[in-house]
Amino acid sequence: MNNLSIAHKQLLLQRFEAVLTAERRQKFEQVWLQRNSCLRLVLENIYQPLNASAIVRTADALGIHNLHIVENEHPWTINRKISKGALDWLDIEHSHSIQNTLLTLKTKGFEIAVTDFTPNAIAVYDYKPTRPVAVLMGTELTGISEEARALADVSLVVPMMGFTQSLNVSVAAGIVLSQLTPATRALCKSFPYSEEEKLDALLHWSKNAIYWSDTIIRDFQKEVVGL
Repeated sequence: MNNLSIAHKQLLLQRFEAVLTAERRQKFEQVWLQRNSCLRLVLENIYQPLNASAIVRTADALGIHNLHIVENEHPWTINRKISKGALDWLDIEHSHSIQNTLLTLKTKGFEIAVTDFTPNAIAVYDYKPTRPVAVLMGTELTGISEEARALADVSLVVPMMGFTQSLNVSVAAGIVLSQLTPATRALCKSFPYSEEEKLDALLHWSKNAIYWSDTIIRDFQKEVVGL
């Protein structure tokens, strides 16, 4: 559907909406209004399915729509029993280059905030973003790569107050994302999603909600697009 013009996307959405219930269409609109255009999540080489699945579920629950998966060392795998279908509702981009991913986000105006224990890291509770933020969580055990560290704008930590000096990556992601959600939501009016981004999301959600959506798309391409 990405190769369609905006006009064609709008027509396709009308076909989807003709078979969706009013309740489902209302739910889509309600959820979209709560999506956070100023907070994205980047996962670098997360390889344990339970961690990946829990993070995805948390991201969707907190209103994050854009997820960037970098898997240049470890393959990305999901346990759908844990993720509870969250994959169906997120815009997920896969990449094999952390450098390309972060540089692209920077060109879009995102500040790169990495979770990293470094001398200049600040507590996540003290971080006050003034522009959209892309949070990077690194792989289990070793954390973020040197490439990611070099491109970071700010390093964040969750202060440790007990004998344990580290957190499971899915738990850390939940803490960091929930902490940054209010501050970044306050920026959304200044940095909103475009109408096409909303259109793409509604198409994606509709496609996943209608089990015969592939037939609708195929018929639409023949009748309207001429493919």
